[in-house]
Amino acid sequence: MENKSTLPTVSHGERDHEIDRTGNRYIDGSGGPAVVCLGHSHPTVNEAIKRITATLLAAMLIGIAISSTSQAEQGGRLKNLNLESFQFGPANRWTFSHMREVLPTVNIPRDPEGFLPLANSAELASDFSLAFQGSDQTIDEIVGHQYIDGLLILKNGEIVFEKYYGHLTQDLPHLMNSVTKSVVGLVAGKLADQGVIDLNKPVSHFVPELADSGWGPDSLRLLLDMRDGSDYTEDYEDFESSFRLQDCAIGWTDADYCPVDGPTGLDTFLVSIPRDEEKLGKFSYRSGSTDVLGWVLEAATGQALAELISEHIWKPMGAEFDANITVDAGGLVLADHGMSSTLRDLGRVGLLVLNGGMAFGKQVVPAAFIEDIFAQDGDPEWPYEASDGYEPYYRSFWWGEGNPGGDISGYGIHGQFVRVVPESQLVIAMYSTWPRADGDSVTHGWEQTEELMESLISEFD
Repeated sequence: MENKSTLPTVSHGERDHEIDRTGNRYIDGSGGPAVVCLGHSHPTVNEAIKRITATLLAAMLIGIAISSTSQAEQGGRLKNLNLESFQFGPANRWTFSHMREVLPTVNIPRDPEGFLPLANSAELASDFSLAFQGSDQTIDEIVGHQYIDGLLILKNGEIVFEKYYGHLTQDLPHLMNSVTKSVVGLVAGKLADQGVIDLNKPVSHFVPELADSGWGPDSLRLLLDMRDGSDYTEDYEDFESSFRLQDCAIGWTDADYCPVDGPTGLDTFLVSIPRDEEKLGKFSYRSGSTDVLGWVLEAATGQALAELISEHIWKPMGAEFDANITVDAGGLVLADHGMSSTLRDLGRVGLLVLNGGMAFGKQVVPAAFIEDIFAQDGDPEWPYEASDGYEPYYRSFWWGEGNPGGDISGYGIHGQFVRVVPESQLVIAMYSTWPRADGDSVTHGWEQTEELMESLISEFD
């Protein structure tokens, strides 16, 4: 495929120069660190400079974010906003809570006559401190360097802490990113219980157009657990990975790495993904598998996925506000990370799961489906590092923490989380805007948030 080339793409460094793919040379003020980090020095030196560079980058991003967002906090739309920049810092501090002003979306209606009230607890906290990253810090201090936009903590169904930062407010939807997957998983569980879909049947049974794709012969259960045989790749720093090229196809970016003759539309893109039998049966995180399942749910019901979420989850769980989800030019929703909701309604999703799929005394999601998510053994081939004593797993688009208490979570890139803590009857909902998808792994990111979650659980246990 021919690539657009509006800007040079650096391929390697040489002393004080960077060299692009066509051989052109550019003077690079950061050439020293770049060359060292490319591996031309002792490993210990490499690691030290990588840490220093990451720290400097984080400090720079914080400064840019403060400067850039101050204008938007005065009430205006960000200047020079474009598709290439909206997902990343500092622009995402505004865009993630204004997605309807950035991309095409469809509404996910609530039931205006029946939302689930969230009362303030008698133990409601307005401020507190935690031991975090080696020092005692107030929650506001932590929020500042973790790029948190909103934090809601529910205990026994009541609010024990709720606070909003930056542009987010109580009634403003924020992008969930991949927590969307966890909502779609609940819809699938409901439809399977109704006999509308059979989780043991293959994708091709429901969507013949996908028969020759990487997902064609795989059961819906394999997709829900991301153990299918598709060769969908997901590396956020690799702009040639399937995930990043999918952004091009669905209109989430028009960056220079987008292929000129690449697929247009989510359906066309998914059909193009090949198969890799070596992946079959092994957990490998693949957002495309959720998009395929979303397509299956629409085909099986004859309804749009936004309608299915509204009918089977949003209305019966008692959402207080409408949600929304992005669509491509053909109207196909982004089931893997396109949904936005208010922080309180994200908390209600967590409550629904904590309460065994029940809301208002009625079974919204089958109890057996929820129990199955909690009841899994740890994955012996887990591909990520795990804390001592933890046995994590992935089930039905939910992350099993594998801790002794049996918590489960929905995760989303750029810092979106809902944590369900059965032993303490806690739900922790958090929206953030990390500048990069995975954070910087030094000051903020997955490991840092795991530490924060454990500290929050200890504080409100």
